[in-house]
Amino acid sequence: MIEKRYKKEERGITLIALIITIIVMLILVAVTIQVTISGGIFSKAGEAVGKTKTAEKNELDMIDDVVNKIDNINSKPNAPEVMEGMIAVTWDASQKSWVKTDETKDDWYEYGTTQSTKRWANAVTVKKDGTKEAEGETLIAGSKTREQYQEAETGTPILQEDILGMFVWIPRYAYKIPQENYHTSNAGIIDIKFLSGTSGTKDMIDGVEYNATTTSNFTKFPDGYVVHPAFSVENGEDEKIELTGIWVAKFEASSNTTEGNNPENEKSNMKDKYGSSKGAEYASADANTEAIATPSNDSDQVTIRPNVTSWRNINVKNCYIACTNMVKEDNIHGLTSSTDSHLMKDTEWGAVAYLTQSRYGNPQIAGDDTSGVWINSYSAGDGNEGTTYGTTRTGMVGIGEGAVNGRDTFTDYYSYQTKTTLHENGSITIAYQSFNTNGGTRTDTRTNTYYTYETNEGVHGSTTGTIYGIYDMSGGAWDTIASYLDLTDNTKNTNLTYFQNSVPQKHKSMYKASSTQNSNANYNEEENIARYGIGVWETCKASDGETSWGSVYSRFVHNTAPFQVRGLSFSYDICPGVFSLGRNRRGWMV
Repeated sequence: MIEKRYKKEERGITLIALIITIIVMLILVAVTIQVTISGGIFSKAGEAVGKTKTAEKNELDMIDDVVNKIDNINSKPNAPEVMEGMIAVTWDASQKSWVKTDETKDDWYEYGTTQSTKRWANAVTVKKDGTKEAEGETLIAGSKTREQYQEAETGTPILQEDILGMFVWIPRYAYKIPQENYHTSNAGIIDIKFLSGTSGTKDMIDGVEYNATTTSNFTKFPDGYVVHPAFSVENGEDEKIELTGIWVAKFEASSNTTEGNNPENEKSNMKDKYGSSKGAEYASADANTEAIATPSNDSDQVTIRPNVTSWRNINVKNCYIACTNMVKEDNIHGLTSSTDSHLMKDTEWGAVAYLTQSRYGNPQIAGDDTSGVWINSYSAGDGNEGTTYGTTRTGMVGIGEGAVNGRDTFTDYYSYQTKTTLHENGSITIAYQSFNTNGGTRTDTRTNTYYTYETNEGVHGSTTGTIYGIYDMSGGAWDTIASYLDLTDNTKNTNLTYFQNSVPQKHKSMYKASSTQNSNANYNEEENIARYGIGVWETCKASDGETSWGSVYSRFVHNTAPFQVRGLSFSYDICPGVFSLGRNRRGWMV
């Protein structure tokens, strides 16, 4: 997660221009409705019905766009600050490539409510010297150096092999949760107001603080909009840094030692689903997990790329170190110390999740099974019967045999592949055989087809439902974050000790431990209940069960598993989702 403070002159559409625009658009809507009715549309069938539905959708989209413009007169999203080393990009569908764009203009991104306007701002970092042929110093076709890309014209394609990091801008906003969905397991549509500059509640319409008084002791959401806490960073005693937005990794993190798409020699040692190690005997003989387990040298650095193996088998201490190394001197991305890179906290995960569950994102809607973020259920199933490791792959979605969508498609944790088929369109079909870890025989089989992030199916795995969103927020590998139960009597957990003593306040968040330190008591601790914007109390009705929004997995932290994990994994019995939460003993990325 990357964040930056900056000030920007406020810009907006003039009131008279807006009125004229709205009047013209409303007249167009009225004309369309009048023509539709006077044309005897109800007496026609077949093709005419289809045209009516198309017209209705267009009219609704138009009205929605008008409402969007009205809502944002005083809440235009903050422009992204493209950091040194980053290149602003947009997606060129005709070239099937990210291309360089002009970051000084404001038309390369949109935070709208229709599919065509859900174009959250994206930026990339690239290799310093481009991508070279396997033998020699010649660049592969289309490759360029970082300097060449920075000096290139707008519209220049950026080769995927040259990209090291991909990031998405989340602008500062305030939010409101529907009262009927507050502190339940039923997902509601979150109301969002984008904020200009670093304005707070006193500067905006219907702004209110979130506290025991405004929530009637946390039994309801306040009557107004609350500034999301991800944009107010604690930097010591009584000091806060106000942010205009944050950059968030577009995919789960990978290592720069990972080359290609899930090569055979990159099988990770899979932990069991609750984070305890199964032992090195389950790693393949040629696995390089030791090489990437600890960021101990300059050759092991974080990358953010699609279609590669996630960086797993790494504890939370080393996760944090690897993330901060992204801006150290001579880092591979070209970022500088003016950028603050760190492991994501619960507030920052919440900022993405809440925007996703708004009309500006890809919300899960009750009664619509295809809505919401689809699960990254990919597992290569490259273990054998009796083992549980499996290679993940970033930015994927899976659709089970006979299923119509990938929101509820899982892969059996205890399974191995029996057949893999590569299709001409780039999709992959894998057939699995389940096994019983306690002995005996299981005959369960499962077949899933997987799609990459840029395909028509794959974009359902993003937070926007378009290629411009963030992926791997549901499924994939377990995502450990820099949020934990603050155990004052900790003597054995070295990862917890490291966070308590060595990580600055602005890079972490803590939950207060109850006297019993069990999950239910911790969840109901008043200080923890009072925390907001993090996808726990507001969007989860109980500490344990399938009780988070969307009836997905929820396990709150306790004394033997103090680290929080989000998004969960590809496994069918975990119930992953954007609002899912779990716990982990040492913060392993599994």
